[in-house]
Amino acid sequence: MSTWLLLFRKEMLESTRNYKWIWIPLVFLLLGISNPVTTYFMPQILESSGVAADLVPVPTSVEIMAKSLSQYGTLGLLILALSFMGIVAAERQSGSAIMVLVKPVSHRSYILAKWSGMTVLTLAAVGLGQLGTWYYTNILFESVPFRLVWTSLLVYALWLLFINTITLFLSCLMKSVGGIAFISLGVAAVLAILTQVLDHTMKWSPSRLTGAASQILLSGQGGGDMWLAIALTIAFIAALLAGSVTASRRMWTKS
Repeated sequence: MSTWLLLFRKEMLESTRNYKWIWIPLVFLLLGISNPVTTYFMPQILESSGVAADLVPVPTSVEIMAKSLSQYGTLGLLILALSFMGIVAAERQSGSAIMVLVKPVSHRSYILAKWSGMTVLTLAAVGLGQLGTWYYTNILFESVPFRLVWTSLLVYALWLLFINTITLFLSCLMKSVGGIAFISLGVAAVLAILTQVLDHTMKWSPSRLTGAASQILLSGQGGGDMWLAIALTIAFIAALLAGSVTASRRMWTKS
């Protein structure tokens, strides 16, 4: 436990030195506040463009919150994949991973510290972004119960953590840093498409968490398949972490 804690502190320090603790939360905050602010001024923008503003329906507060969540699954996911794609592969190429693993440090502690650092930073960034959305939505439109915002945020964040774990797993397997981000985003896109096309078959899909998070905001409930998707997503994350530890050991043996 003490070894893991030291490695976790190292991850937090490196994220701070690389300014990840500044620009990643800032990007998510800008994504979060842009939607309610843009929606509020949309009638003036349309009128200045010569379009009748009353022809475009004004979304409700919960719809604005739900739309902000979808932005985290596009631009936000891209930011996370690009930020974490070299979390292991880049250290292996630079030789810093050898400096750590040559000491009495287990691959399990090394990988779990990496994942924990990714998780804390992701949760902080998404939480800040959704808090900004909630604040401006309450000011500019009607108030949204914070309980719904918090619950939907946790459900959606689990989807992001799942993709983060895939990125970590690929970073342990591959040497091409750019390919890691490309495959991670590709997996997210394929899962989303298959879940929509095979709606009745893929009730277990982690991609269902995105729709469940929106449903929590819109109706107060995430749907009957939400808990199945949550349970299996957690199981997938655990399996990917175990695979990451195994892949890290094999890459160490080869090197």
